Amino acid sequence: MDKARASLETKEYPDGGIQRDGALTLEEWQDMWVTHQIGFHQEEGHRLLKKHLDTFLNGKSGLRVFFPLCGKAVEMRWFADLGHHVIGVEISELGIREFFAEQNLSYSEEPITEIPGAKMFKSSSGNITLYCCSIFDLPRYG
Repeated sequence: MDKARASLETKEYPDGGIQRDGALTLEEWQDMWVTHQIGFHQEEGHRLLKKHLDTFLNGKSGLRVFFPLCGKAVEMRWFADLGHHVIGVEISELGIREFFAEQNLSYSEEPITEIPGAKMFKSSSGNITLYCCSIFDLPRYG
């Protein structure tokens, strides 16, 4: 990330938890969810996406929208409510469960036998599917 971009992001989102010193381990990521140190989560959603959502969608309907490292991003609900299909991947099961709870959405879950330890969470409406696994394991599925 170049300095100008980092500076801009820091000014717009001072509590965004921008990481400057390398990647987190799986354990560190899981611990952040358990201890609720998720400063990167924006409860109101990303303001620029909200502002430009119509431009982004360009009048299209029924899109498949992928959210890598989705956490409990409220933006997933925005797209689903507009009739789009949301696919997300998050390694923290806690983050996925919190998404469904906070959005008051019922869901089912099932193991993904092709990926050891992985699960698929699907909204009852069928338009939100969240995979609980490493994003690097997902391409092997389906």
